[in-house]
Amino acid sequence: MNYIRQIIYEMRHQKMMTWVSICGTALAIFLVMTFFMTDQVKTVEVAPETHRQKIYIGQNIHISGGEWGDSSGSMHYDAARSVYDNLESVEIASFMSQWSDNADINVRGGEAISSLPKRVDENFWKIYDFRFVSGHPFDKADCDSDAKKAVLSRSLARRLFGEDDVAGREVMVNMMPYTVVGVVEDVSPLLSTTYAGFYLVFTRDYGMSGNEKWFGNTQVALLLKDGVSPDRLRQEVKGRYATLGAQVAKEGAELIYHEQPYDAETVAEGGYGSNNTPDMKSKHVLSYFLYGIMILLPAINLSSMTRSRLRHRVSEIGVRRAFGARRISILVQMLGENFVITIIGGVIGLVLSVVFILLASNLFFLYSGSMSSSSLDVVNARPSFDMLFTWSNFFVALALCFILNLISATVPAWQASRVEPAVAIAKVK
Repeated sequence: MNYIRQIIYEMRHQKMMTWVSICGTALAIFLVMTFFMTDQVKTVEVAPETHRQKIYIGQNIHISGGEWGDSSGSMHYDAARSVYDNLESVEIASFMSQWSDNADINVRGGEAISSLPKRVDENFWKIYDFRFVSGHPFDKADCDSDAKKAVLSRSLARRLFGEDDVAGREVMVNMMPYTVVGVVEDVSPLLSTTYAGFYLVFTRDYGMSGNEKWFGNTQVALLLKDGVSPDRLRQEVKGRYATLGAQVAKEGAELIYHEQPYDAETVAEGGYGSNNTPDMKSKHVLSYFLYGIMILLPAINLSSMTRSRLRHRVSEIGVRRAFGARRISILVQMLGENFVITIIGGVIGLVLSVVFILLASNLFFLYSGSMSSSSLDVVNARPSFDMLFTWSNFFVALALCFILNLISATVPAWQASRVEPAVAIAKVK
C-alpha cells in the first residue's frame, strides 16, 4: 500500500514529466498497435471463420509451354479435384467459386438489388461457422442436382422482404427463380473467402469457358486434421501436383507449383498473382523492422524523460541508501513506478488505435479478391470491434508496454540506484 502511495505521490508532484511520459507511451503503443491490428485482422478467428488457423486455401494453376504459352488463373473443377480431394491431411474439403460478379436479385415484381453471390458446396457450411437465423444450408443432394436454392445474408433478406425469417420463399436471381432455404448473419467483407450477399449451389460447370481442361473458377477450402502441420499438407499437395504435372507434360507443357495451399494471412494479404509464389517471409521481416523502429525511437525519448524525473529524486535515493536500502530494491521500485506510467499510456494508446481503425478503416484495408469493386457493401465496410479488440491483441499491447518500460527505464534506474549516499546528499546541499 505504501508503495502505491509513493507512486501516486511522485506522479502528482511531477505532473509535467508524468503526462509527457504517458503521452509518449500512448503515441508509441498507438502506432505499433494500429499496424499490428491491421495485420491481425487477416488472421483473427472470428465467425464464420472461427477455425481460421486450421483452414488453408487452394487456388490458381500455372502452366508454361506448349499451346498454353505461359498461362495462369483459376483452376478447373476437375483439376482442383485431382489435387485437393481426399487428402490424408485434411478433415474436410470444400469446393467453391473463386470469383464472381455482382448479380441482380429481387422478389417477383420488386426492384432488383445488385449483390455479390458466392457459389459453394455442402461442405462449405461444415468448415465455416455460419449462424443461421432462419432455415438451413443446402445439402449434398441439392449440390448434386444443381438445385435452384439460395442462402441469403441477413441484411439482404431484410432489404428484399423487410424481415429475416424468409426460409421457403422465392427470389429471382438474374431473372431465374430460386428458393430461399436459409438466412445467415452478415459476414464482414474483410473475410474475403466467406463474404457474400447470398450463396448459391456450386456446380462443376460453373465459370467454365470454352473447352479448357485446366482453367475454370474453382477455389478449395481445406480444414486440417488435428495435429497435422501445414508443411505436411503442402508436401502431400506437392505430390499431387507432380502427378497432375505428368498429364500436363504430355501436352508439351510444365505445371508450376507455387507452394499451395495458402493460409488465411497469405490469401488476405494478396500482392501475388496466379503465376508467382507469395513471399510472406520478406513481409514479416519488414513488419518486425518497422515495429522495432516504432518502439525504439519513442523509448529513447522516454528514457530522457525518466532520467529527468529521477534526477529530482537524488536526495531521496541517497537517504534510502544511507539507511541500508539495497541497490536492487531501488532499481525494482524505479522500474515499477515507470511501468505504472507505461501501462496507463499503453491503455490509452490501445483504445485510441481501436477507435482510429474503426473510424478510418479505409486507410488501412484494401478490398480485393473475389469482391466486386461496385459493391457498396464492400466500399462501406468496416472491421468489427471483435476483429480488433481480442485478448491476444491486449496481451501484445501489455508486452509492448513491458518492453518499452525496460528499454526506457532500465539504464536511468540502474544509474540512480548506484548513487552513493554521500554524493547524493552533497548534491542536494
